[in-house]
Amino acid sequence: MSRRIVIVGGGASGTLVATHLAQQATQALDVLIVEPRPRLGEGVAYSTTDDQHLLNVPASGMSALLDDSQHFARWASVDGDAFVPRRKYADYLRQTLASSVGGNSRVALRHVQLPAQHVSVSPLVVTAGDTDLQADAIVIALGNAAPTCPDWVNRLDASRVVRDPWQLGALDQIADGARVLCIGTGLTFVDVAVTLAGRGCRVTATSRHRLLPTVHAPASAANSTAGASNSTAGALPHSFSTPGDVACWVRNQPDWRAAFAALRPETQRIWRGFGDGGQRQFLRHARRYWDVHRHRMAPEVARLLDDHIARGNVRIQPESAHDLAQSPEFDVVVLCTGPDDTLALTCPPLSSLLAVGQARSGPHAMGIDTDADTGQLLSANGEPVPGVYAIGPMRRGTLWESTAIPEIRSEARRLAALLLV
Repeated sequence: MSRRIVIVGGGASGTLVATHLAQQATQALDVLIVEPRPRLGEGVAYSTTDDQHLLNVPASGMSALLDDSQHFARWASVDGDAFVPRRKYADYLRQTLASSVGGNSRVALRHVQLPAQHVSVSPLVVTAGDTDLQADAIVIALGNAAPTCPDWVNRLDASRVVRDPWQLGALDQIADGARVLCIGTGLTFVDVAVTLAGRGCRVTATSRHRLLPTVHAPASAANSTAGASNSTAGALPHSFSTPGDVACWVRNQPDWRAAFAALRPETQRIWRGFGDGGQRQFLRHARRYWDVHRHRMAPEVARLLDDHIARGNVRIQPESAHDLAQSPEFDVVVLCTGPDDTLALTCPPLSSLLAVGQARSGPHAMGIDTDADTGQLLSANGEPVPGVYAIGPMRRGTLWESTAIPEIRSEARRLAALLLV
């Protein structure tokens, strides 16, 4: 008798779980991926069709397979330090999944092209459209939520606001040459600015910090500091008591990029060690500075953005986003803020679990609460929810570092092994 696992969400996280299930299965297994998009592997991150939108990690860091760091680089026929267009990564994920399923006759895969509307726990069922999908285990792999929307944005003319720039066709609705205000200056803004400025739009961004993402070192510089990365990793303390200890350690390293590389494999452990108070301190005082150093731009993208800024096509201002958005200076307002986890929890299918106490908000209102080691959902009273797991960005509150491919592929492999026992 086949075991059936239903994965809710078919972006990178869901596709990687399915890939590792297919690679590890030794008995009959049915994998159902509930994803309304026509193609798997895309989600928010990799659905773009603009070749100027590059991965913000070199190819050597994007393998779907934990034990083969160059798997993606070979597939893409590039050097490991190359930054590849993001749309190609979705193709890679689909092909890797297809190859994994095709190489294991015990595994059957089905893409249910419908939105998941409801998840029930007893029995385990995912409702998609008019279909109830029985499951032996359910994996919630919904990825990032839509951008956070400040309350005052709701009072603007809705026709002037792009709430989610990654919705299909959202940027295509902005006229060439439009005057655009972007709220936020993170990686989403960078992609939006590069696309719109290339179409003759005048793009202004505003944020309290005016901080842009930093830039990956050029390949030659990265290679020359490889030894420094190794020595820095060796000097990493066994533990950090507070976020201030981490900041102090980074400042004392000869190369901050190498220091972040050394921290990367230990970030989840460090985050958990902070405890509630230390985590709040980090979120209050250091989160933005961490983000701009941790989530970096490809050098090619940075050069393109710098050129647009130099020519006056893109500018960054510290003024109030509220005041600028209400001025007649701008035709369109685009939200480039971080994901709104609260919104995700109030929408299907997570809302159905919350309504019956079979899920709860994650630490610091980020994502959903999960067991740190297994990814199993925690109920309203903190008990593990039998048979229901989460992976990827929805575990941000529990693990902090859970949104990038190196962490997600590790989670996917561990979760697949757990589900197949």
